[in-house]
Amino acid sequence: MNTVRHRTRRAVKRIGTAAAVSAAPSLRLNRRYADVAADVATTASGLSASSQWQRIALTQAVLTHAQALAELRRNAMRSLAVESGIKPWHAAWPSLFTSLLDVARRAESAGETDLAVEVYRLLADSRPASQGSWRGLATSLDARGDYAGARAASDRYCALTGRRVPLPHDGAAGMESGAAAGELDAALAALSGGVRADDAVDAWVEAERVSAVGGDPLPTFAAALAATRRDGSGFGAGYDALVARTVASGESAATLAPLVTAVNRARRPAAGGRLTADDAAALQTLDMSGLRGYLAGRSVCLVANSARLLEHDAGPLIDSYDVVVRFNSFAIDAPHTGTKTDVHATIHLHSFNWSHPVDVRLVFSGKRDLWRTSVLDHVQPGAQTYLGDESLRWPALNLFTPTERADFKVPTTGFNTLRLIDFLDVSTAIDLVGFDFYDGGAYRVPEAMHLPVAAAHSYENERRWVMDRAVATTDITISLR
Repeated sequence: MNTVRHRTRRAVKRIGTAAAVSAAPSLRLNRRYADVAADVATTASGLSASSQWQRIALTQAVLTHAQALAELRRNAMRSLAVESGIKPWHAAWPSLFTSLLDVARRAESAGETDLAVEVYRLLADSRPASQGSWRGLATSLDARGDYAGARAASDRYCALTGRRVPLPHDGAAGMESGAAAGELDAALAALSGGVRADDAVDAWVEAERVSAVGGDPLPTFAAALAATRRDGSGFGAGYDALVARTVASGESAATLAPLVTAVNRARRPAAGGRLTADDAAALQTLDMSGLRGYLAGRSVCLVANSARLLEHDAGPLIDSYDVVVRFNSFAIDAPHTGTKTDVHATIHLHSFNWSHPVDVRLVFSGKRDLWRTSVLDHVQPGAQTYLGDESLRWPALNLFTPTERADFKVPTTGFNTLRLIDFLDVSTAIDLVGFDFYDGGAYRVPEAMHLPVAAAHSYENERRWVMDRAVATTDITISLR
């Protein structure tokens, strides 16, 4: 070991002054990496006693990165090359970059936004062509309220991929200043009726509790939205969730009219614009017969947006199916969720994952006009081979019996999709992975993690329907074929 270090130091010395100057950029970058790694370790140390699964996952990611760093340090030649600036840190050991990228993603999911931004900036500066780094930087800056920075990072991601990063906070929290913003604040104040929330998440939970006992949750929901306006923590996603909840539950949306009007006046124009007539005409659509042909003779796996997935290394199992179906704001975490996505089924009001490339995209809505508007606003040309047509917009309309319509008044996206695939009955396997009907919490993309589990769905009835038809179960899968 000492002989190797001695020879390496002699090699470094022979490089001379000119090489030392050329190595300066890597030296500065490597010193910055050392500072970031120290911050990561300090944060993880403070979270190590947490029982929240997002923070546990962050701690585990930090330990994995620390192991990669230890492996580098055991290699004397490469370690010294990094210390001297001859080799940039991310090129010195293969797993250093990927493990630190995982740390950034976990930090974002755990709400450690400042740490996520710090790590993503380092990763993007170290490898300017890293798509994941620019995407993560855009969403974490957006969550922190730096909308200009988020848009700049999204522009870099778009230059690399041709796709824009959905920025829900910038889309509605990034409001124009002046009279329009004042009108929005006034509308929220009127709806809240004097209720004030210091913490938006606590207010959402309280609003759902009030609703469950038959009270009027709208003032508390409005107070929660006002709180997100004050701290920049995600008004856009919260606003969309409130509108979706109201429509899905069958409640009158009339009381939301002043808020909707105020948001529309204050919202900045969407960066991507609407689907043009030419784009819409060029889309390949799929009806029920076409979907039957797509699924015929193939094994199907439906993956839940469930924290239960993080307890299992089910990624290889999931990716082994012929067709993998994911829902709404699904998150990809290769060891636990797999990476394959063939079908994306989403409710019309969600703005997540529309740019994720898939074979089939199914857009669900119980109302025809809302379905059409959502398709125009969200569908991106080239992001899907086939788009489910209007006949597939709400499977419950055609497939549910009168009794089932009473039991499943607002079926979840997952259950709507499951009933559709089960009805077609052409797949060699229909397996549900990670489905616990939200007993263990949700696992979604970071910008959707703060959204509450919708109270309008009949989770117990859906569980009963599934388990009555299950032919086999394990701790992570439920098989219907």
